[in-house]
Amino acid sequence: MKDVFNYVIYLIGLGSLAFTVYTIRKVPDMISDKLKSNREFELNKALQIDEFYRKDGNLQDIMLEWTHYAIVNGAMENLNTEEGLKKLQILVQKTVGYGSSRTVKLLTEMFQEVYQDNADNRPNLSDESELPDKSGFSTIVIMAMIVSSLKEDFTGQKIEPLDILKIKINDYVNYEDDFKIIIDEINTKLGVNI
Repeated sequence: MKDVFNYVIYLIGLGSLAFTVYTIRKVPDMISDKLKSNREFELNKALQIDEFYRKDGNLQDIMLEWTHYAIVNGAMENLNTEEGLKKLQILVQKTVGYGSSRTVKLLTEMFQEVYQDNADNRPNLSDESELPDKSGFSTIVIMAMIVSSLKEDFTGQKIEPLDILKIKINDYVNYEDDFKIIIDEINTKLGVNI
């Protein structure tokens, strides 16, 4: 009877050992499967979000409208009309809805600059017949930064805001240092170290 009891204990111990070894061997596979599942979930989620944003053409429209304002001289003149303001409000809503947090922060900086310009009676950037003095550069530079940020948001491609300014401003070289200083100041406000 004692031998049977010892034999049963031996079999239970052997079974427990085999189960433990099997479980230990399977833990890395289980962890790997779990990590793979999590990665697939995150990838599918990102693809689903990307598809949602791209399917209706909003990204292209937003990018093209901001680019138009940033590089076409006189494009901002119609912002003084009721229709122009309505169009800008819709663009801002879409930008906030689809843009990254950096883009939205740049957008808020631009509007704060415009509000401050209006409060200080500084030059209005809707009159682009000549480039405003240095106090008015900030809005132009921020707009170029918004286009640059949207380009990265929507395509993953980085373009420099200075390159956008080179397209718009024919005497860019005369103001390049001013533009760089403004970009550095804005990046500092946003907490970006470039």
